[in-house]
Amino acid sequence: MLAKAIAKESGAVFINVRVSNLMSKWFGDAQKLGERSGILLINLCAPKIIVILSCCIVAVNAVFSLAYKLQPAIIFIDEVDSLLGQRRATDQDTMAIMKTEFMTLWDGFSTDQNARVMVLGATNRPTELDEAILRRFSQVFEIGKPDCDDREKILRVILKNENVEDTIDLYHIARLCEGYTGSDLLELCKQAAYIPLRDFLNEEKANKTHPGPSPLSQSDFEKVLATSVKISIGVDEHNGYNSCSST
Repeated sequence: MLAKAIAKESGAVFINVRVSNLMSKWFGDAQKLGERSGILLINLCAPKIIVILSCCIVAVNAVFSLAYKLQPAIIFIDEVDSLLGQRRATDQDTMAIMKTEFMTLWDGFSTDQNARVMVLGATNRPTELDEAILRRFSQVFEIGKPDCDDREKILRVILKNENVEDTIDLYHIARLCEGYTGSDLLELCKQAAYIPLRDFLNEEKANKTHPGPSPLSQSDFEKVLATSVKISIGVDEHNGYNSCSST
């Protein structure tokens, strides 16, 4: 969401590269498809937001070509370490070629004075990135976790159009979510929403008449928080960020 906000504020086209599709398991078949079509699908899902769904090495070139044609553009890669991690002897040849091709095309934009294309990446594991990639990222920023007030605002945005009890205290819930990110809060809301839905389905099975699922209540959130285990970024990873940002 933050990357999309950057693109919107800058007026740039947002190109989201999905690593899971780019790194297809079937490299051979993917390359054949890429040679025939270049890009498998371009979905204009919103104004100036372009999602590239690709599964071949050829698509790496296509992504940069598209960004150049639609510039100003931002090429965004979430979990960038999964695509541009440290090069190892155990890497498949196709993976090594993909990384090299990506860096070569990236360098081309850096030396082209007419290019208005920026590569933006996000990761929780900066120490896993290849050193050559880190050198190409001219700026590194740590996105801190939201405080209690921000968590309350995020919860209000998520639940804006949902069926929620009027008496729910979102600030109290936000206080219980210390260390949660925006994604964590979204997952919390999803898990809490299952509770009234599950109760409604159980009542239907028991042949009880009910107008529909009950509104989401504060107790639903408290039940999820009492039984869930939140996984957060470890201290070592945070220290890893500090070492990367200081280089």
